[in-house]
Amino acid sequence: MRFWLVVSVLANCASLAICQSANASTSVTVPSKPAARPVSPNLYGYSIEPVWLPDYVSSNVMSKLLSYITDTIGVPPEIRVGGSTSDYTYFHPEQSAAYQILPNRTTVKALNISAGYYQPLSTYFPSNTKFTYTLNFRSLDTSISTSLLEAQSIISILGPSLTLFELGNELDHFVGDGYRPSGRWNVSDLVPQWRNLTAQITSSSWYLNATSPPKFQAAVFADPPGLTDQQVDTDDMSVPNLTAAGLVDPALISAYCVHLYPQSTCDAPRRARLSLNLLSDHSVLYTNVSQYIPSVAAAEAAGAPLVMGETNSASCSGRSGISDVFTAALWAVDYVFMSASLGIQKVFFHLGSSSEYSAFIPLPYTYQGQSLTAGVRANFYSHYFTALVLESGANLTITALSDANASDFSGYAFYDAQTAALTKLVFLDMGVWNGSTGLSNPSTLSTTDSTFRSEGQRPSRQLSVQTEWAVGTELRVLRLQAPGSNAKSGVVVDGVGFDLVTGERGGESANETTLVGSGGVVEVRLERGEGVLIEP
Repeated sequence: MRFWLVVSVLANCASLAICQSANASTSVTVPSKPAARPVSPNLYGYSIEPVWLPDYVSSNVMSKLLSYITDTIGVPPEIRVGGSTSDYTYFHPEQSAAYQILPNRTTVKALNISAGYYQPLSTYFPSNTKFTYTLNFRSLDTSISTSLLEAQSIISILGPSLTLFELGNELDHFVGDGYRPSGRWNVSDLVPQWRNLTAQITSSSWYLNATSPPKFQAAVFADPPGLTDQQVDTDDMSVPNLTAAGLVDPALISAYCVHLYPQSTCDAPRRARLSLNLLSDHSVLYTNVSQYIPSVAAAEAAGAPLVMGETNSASCSGRSGISDVFTAALWAVDYVFMSASLGIQKVFFHLGSSSEYSAFIPLPYTYQGQSLTAGVRANFYSHYFTALVLESGANLTITALSDANASDFSGYAFYDAQTAALTKLVFLDMGVWNGSTGLSNPSTLSTTDSTFRSEGQRPSRQLSVQTEWAVGTELRVLRLQAPGSNAKSGVVVDGVGFDLVTGERGGESANETTLVGSGGVVEVRLERGEGVLIEP
């Protein structure tokens, strides 16, 4: 499909200060019947670190928020129980306690569990929630036996709700983690070990007798394939190499999985590079996500989709003041829609009950000397906004708009999958503008509350969008808004917000509308650091 350019989009700003100094006029042409990717209603999911699962299911904060998402889309978000502590998890059928963490939650050497650990999964989450579970793959002796026990127990409890197993977490880090010997851990080593354990699982009577037993999610790699300077271990592990080595079995493998964290707090040099401006940059995000295009192609050629099985704003639990402010919400919306437009079908945001990047916190806790509450953070609003785009389980396809593709601006068009008719538009102003209100949140560190304010009036851009919609058609306009990019509270989607502590939904729809003008042009103003959904 040919893309016709009406007026060139505002060029990438030479500096953020220049970007913020003037209002912009931006014209975008939406193509008719473009090449587009399908959008799963389960596009946005959560990955819960196993050691923190008991906290999340002992509070109603998460269940309440997930119910709002489920009611909006019509299907519940998918849940992965997995993370670094998956390979420290050991199943003890004789253990009376549901779980035991040794020596403590911050330095986990063993997460000893029994069947009681899995029981809440069957009752806590919305009906028909689908689960992925990561089995211990740490060693070739003790892990095999515990993985079989884990698999048998969770299948007996969740039944068909358990749709996928993973073998181990971030397998391409196993040498650095000390789980596999250096020089003997490449795809040629992985494939036979993976096939050995999956064969033991799938040949077991409890698997063969199960109703719709789970399939497998292969790979689970963390090193970014296109950024060799950021790779932890030296190996050949990538989805293209894995499938080329023969790990192809559409009857057994339902997905291939990668992980991505665009920034990190894991060490001093990377902590020093953390930046709100870097997180908000759409061009940087494209660089990060587009490196997986070969992985998408390899997975699809092997008969399965690629999913982003674990991600968030910064590895090693995030950084308050960046991960838990409004910019992180805009980034997450841009991230999931960009991923979908490139063929990554699902994106799972990682959660820990005291992690600085978590979208919601289940229980009060003490962290860095501060007493913090349970509650909802600014980044959760990305999920609610996304849910409104995918409302009622609409059968949609997506394409990224070439005219809405700058460091501080992005846009996506959604089409009916059957008729190819344009149904929705999303635009995101990714620029940073720091406000003076909404700077605190009782579930986040007060020491990271912003003290910097942007000067002057908040800039905006006037969007002129050329569409196929008929003149005079009334359009609904829903906005993802906050007092500033640095806001930890005061965020709303179409006038609706969530109580900071309880998660209760409140507020009234803004009921903003506009009409399609002459020639199918839609005019909408978009503030610096704001998102908008436009639909008939």
